[in-house]
Amino acid sequence: MTETLLKDTLRVIVRQYGFEQVNRILREFRISARQRKSPKHGKTSVDNDTAPIPRKKRVKPNAVEYVTKVDLSSENEPIVVELAKRFDSKTFLPTFGDIRNFCQIYRIDEPASKTRASAIPRIFKFISSMETDGLQRILDEEMFSGPSRLGPIADEIRRSGRTARINKLSRRSVSPR
Repeated sequence: MTETLLKDTLRVIVRQYGFEQVNRILREFRISARQRKSPKHGKTSVDNDTAPIPRKKRVKPNAVEYVTKVDLSSENEPIVVELAKRFDSKTFLPTFGDIRNFCQIYRIDEPASKTRASAIPRIFKFISSMETDGLQRILDEEMFSGPSRLGPIADEIRRSGRTARINKLSRRSVSPR
């Protein structure tokens, strides 16, 4: 079988059964071939001791997956799931500094590891215990969304500052001496 034909055949099999399942079966083949190998016959044609056994990639923890496993009240569930989605897309607690700030405000112990992924259980365990109105406020006001979300607030401050200066100037020109 040529390499191109082999690749095409494997591609079809992987699409049908998924990479993980095909990879698991291939590892089983490798193990059974090693077990069949006898010392006096040498290596089997299937066995290749120099090829490393592929290791499963560590999948980063996902906030949405964590939240779906937590027992939530029916009214809090959509809010907590939305916060988890925002956490995964880094629009809620985008940096570890934001997580540290969140922990300080709500008096939660900071995670020992300084990664966002390590904070998922601690943060979402606390969030799932919060009252619905507090959760809704975090969601609606986009609290803890990091500096990138401060633009609209800064624009409003500038507008109100300009308005105040204009009003102050107009009062000076109108007031009698």
